[in-house]
Amino acid sequence: MKLITVEEHYMSKAINDQYQALNQADLSPEQEAKASFVSEYLNQMVETGGPIVDLDQKRLAYMDQAGVSVQILSYGNNSPMDLRGEAAVDLARQANDDLFEACQKHPDRFYGLACLPVDQPQSAAAELERTVKDLGFKGALLQGTFQEEFLDNDRYDPIFAKAEELGVPLQIHPGEIKQDVLKAYYKGKWSDQVMNVLSGHGMGWHYEAGVHMLRLILSGCFDRYPRLQLVAGHWGEGLPYFLERLDENLPVDLTHLDHNIAYYLKHNFYYTPSGMFYDGPFKLCLDYFGAERIVWSVDYPYVIRDNAWDYLANFGLAQEDLEAIAYANAEKLYGLG
Repeated sequence: MKLITVEEHYMSKAINDQYQALNQADLSPEQEAKASFVSEYLNQMVETGGPIVDLDQKRLAYMDQAGVSVQILSYGNNSPMDLRGEAAVDLARQANDDLFEACQKHPDRFYGLACLPVDQPQSAAAELERTVKDLGFKGALLQGTFQEEFLDNDRYDPIFAKAEELGVPLQIHPGEIKQDVLKAYYKGKWSDQVMNVLSGHGMGWHYEAGVHMLRLILSGCFDRYPRLQLVAGHWGEGLPYFLERLDENLPVDLTHLDHNIAYYLKHNFYYTPSGMFYDGPFKLCLDYFGAERIVWSVDYPYVIRDNAWDYLANFGLAQEDLEAIAYANAEKLYGLG
């Protein structure tokens, strides 16, 4: 059985070098100190020619070993999305064109998600349209907040409107958390390394991504764009655990939305593990949303799982549900085949 994984990443040395030069001018001293930890890690992955820069035989060999038939690729951290102005527009276009070339070399193994210059929402919407219509891309991945601003701000609406118009999904990916939150919540009687992990991939940026998606719901984004679909990584970034709590405490007569919170989580979101092959969250998402709302992912190469297929195949799913999660849902959501 084929397996499609939908949240897999790559980076380019050429793009990363330009990003570093352009981004440096925008950072405050505190942001620079925090960014140095993440950037050092990412730069090492890029400079050493690690798996994140390979879009050819090394990646294909991993996919074959892990049982992955198709990867849907998106640009990793240090993304042109984080930049301001026309520089973001130009570099995002370059990143997308580079990814298109890689997909052309292996059209049966790779599909692309666009990198968007969100600081220029109209340009971002135009780039999404270009990549979908001209390059055959299947949606876009958004790297968390932009310059510590959540995307529920009305100025970003052209991006969501265009995604709905084109019928392609978006993913809100975790990104760097706000600096005041970092200091208040995660700095303490432990090392900076513990702080960086705790505030990042250990927990912090997942919570922020969950809050981000909840803010989109509460802002009425899905009332304005009811056909819009978002992919929620890491089993929903904590939101499924609070589904009933949110419904109980944020009823429609308080939020003035068209529906309760659970409605949007069940109708406008798909859920994916992002390499978190953990039974508990998987069962929770199956219980709340059903197999028809789950798509598979490894989060390669930030996470490398050799059991991408084996874990899913041995989970004990009914054949119909296994086929849905392994490939059928992704084919429907991303318009593959």
